[in-house]
Amino acid sequence: MNFKEILNKIDRAKASNLPFVIYRKPEAKLVHAIVQKNNRLEYSDDFKGSGFIMAPFDGRKKAVLFSEENIERLNCMLDGDQDIFAVDRKNKSYDDKLENSRKKHLELVKKGIQRIKTGDFIKTVLSRSETVRLEHIDVIEIFKRLMSNYPLAFVYVWYHPQIGIWAGASPETLLKTKGSTFETMSLAGTQKYKDTIDVSWGEKERKEQKIVTEHILKSLDGLDLHVSETYTRKAGNLLHLCNDIKGFLGQENNLNELLKKLHPTAAVCGLPREEVQEFILKEEGYDRSFYTGFLGELNFHEDDIAASGENISNSTRSNLFVNLRCMELKENQQPSAVIYVGGGITQDSDPLSEWQETVQKSLIMKTVIGS
Repeated sequence: MNFKEILNKIDRAKASNLPFVIYRKPEAKLVHAIVQKNNRLEYSDDFKGSGFIMAPFDGRKKAVLFSEENIERLNCMLDGDQDIFAVDRKNKSYDDKLENSRKKHLELVKKGIQRIKTGDFIKTVLSRSETVRLEHIDVIEIFKRLMSNYPLAFVYVWYHPQIGIWAGASPETLLKTKGSTFETMSLAGTQKYKDTIDVSWGEKERKEQKIVTEHILKSLDGLDLHVSETYTRKAGNLLHLCNDIKGFLGQENNLNELLKKLHPTAAVCGLPREEVQEFILKEEGYDRSFYTGFLGELNFHEDDIAASGENISNSTRSNLFVNLRCMELKENQQPSAVIYVGGGITQDSDPLSEWQETVQKSLIMKTVIGS
């Protein structure tokens, strides 16, 4: 099956109200698509099943699963840049109440900084949503734009008729597993990419990255871990500080327990996790839903995802990504995109700078929708 045939399959699924997801992993030429055989809404709360998972930020809510026994799986290797050519069509848009959002976010950040200065929090991650009204929504064009603009990210378009459409370009791996080995990363700090990754980082960003990394290591205490040196990672038009973390779980790969330790990470929530999450749910003033949750392949069988020439075994793999740089697409009488953006807050944060960071991050999805 070629790329055009997969896109046609996605078009037909959308027209038939069948759930689907189409995605491409970071730096990959292989495009994957999953189409559910019916429009049933299925959940998972123990992550023991197999399929494609879409989990919310709030761990008390169930994750949506496209179960392996109820899906058709497709993939193809891209054959040159012509395969992902996106129509350069403008999508006239209107920022909805942006000034009001600015005032609210500045006040929210000030509250977060105050809680840090009083010793309640070590760090918090605060976010906002921005609604952009659109003339039209074309999921195929959006997916092509995601692939073309963000080759280093996990890009996807996900749809369920009972929930809606989500799309994004995530720079952050939550968890990769293969048998009893796993990989994760810590990611924090943000600055705009300007033709090079050889950049200087301020004390605020380095401190934030250290907090995130140390929290992951503490959460995974007792496991055999290897941590890379801190390096600068490019994600679209932004740069971040990153550490890669690899480990070994032994004979039993308890994915459920591992996910409980990692999600939500300090990079999308804060520390101490329970107290900060309660603050976020109360003070942000909106439902993050799947933003800063995670999504991806869950317990896929090795022989299902092996590339040509790769050794086949009976082990399973999971490839899960934090749902950052994302938006929810609403097909109402007035189509719109709800763009989700946020940033890490420490005691050295400046509210206005934090607002400007969210504005920069919002440009990622605005580019994708052509606004």
